[in-house]
Amino acid sequence: MDLKAQKDADLISAQLANQSLSDRLIEMKDVELISLRDSLDKWCVEHQGSKWGNRLWIIIVMLGVFAFIQGITDLYVSGISLLGIFLTVLGVIISFSWYVGEKRSRKNKVLLAALNGEITKREYKGNLSKKSKTV
Repeated sequence: MDLKAQKDADLISAQLANQSLSDRLIEMKDVELISLRDSLDKWCVEHQGSKWGNRLWIIIVMLGVFAFIQGITDLYVSGISLLGIFLTVLGVIISFSWYVGEKRSRKNKVLLAALNGEITKREYKGNLSKKSKTV
């Protein structure tokens, strides 16, 4: 996802505390909605395309959790050592990275669904107004 789309997505998620997502999307122009939708759709396709990348990430996370548990166990059993601290910190960093990535992925998917819904509503309203003018 390009930088502008990520900033827009971050802006929308930051404003969710003050304003609902549907209100924010209603205020956006059609061009902005379509641009944001296209970049989010591109991002989703890129991240869903590689099954091996997802499997590798899951294996790395499992190893990170194992490193965390091993580090805590070493600290408890053997006392404070550099290896125990390193394994604990490594496990925390890997787990936190996975959590942030999954959270971003869920937010982007929810935002993409909301964008598609808003664009569909606008197209439907536009078609209704065109039909009423022709009748």
